[in-house]
Amino acid sequence: MGEMTKIVELLQEQRRALVEQLEAVDKAIAALHAADAVEDDGEPVDDDEDDLEEEPAPDGVSESASEGARQVKARRTQTDSHKHAIAVGKRNARNSRDAAKGLMRDIQPDDFIPAIGSRGDQNAPRLVKKKP
Repeated sequence: MGEMTKIVELLQEQRRALVEQLEAVDKAIAALHAADAVEDDGEPVDDDEDDLEEEPAPDGVSESASEGARQVKARRTQTDSHKHAIAVGKRNARNSRDAAKGLMRDIQPDDFIPAIGSRGDQNAPRLVKKKP
């Protein structure tokens, strides 16, 4: 039970910190809007008439979020060749990791050619000296 109270206190502390950060963001937004309201000649613009005509923000959405939509860039996607290369790389890494653990033998690429001839071949490999 003691751990639960510690967890609750920790979460409440984090909530307080987040509320303070949110208040600081709201103050910064208000300051930016106040700076935008000032015209070039230094006289503030009267926004009292506009405030009466605005609709309230929908539930769950803060006023600052409902003021303007933010453009979001399209999500970057990989080409099929990149996806295939990533899959091949992951497969090779998994096979090498399994071979290092001794779970399976190391799989060679398809273009791998061993330097020594096949066992059924009667001729000795080229680099081996013949015994007289």
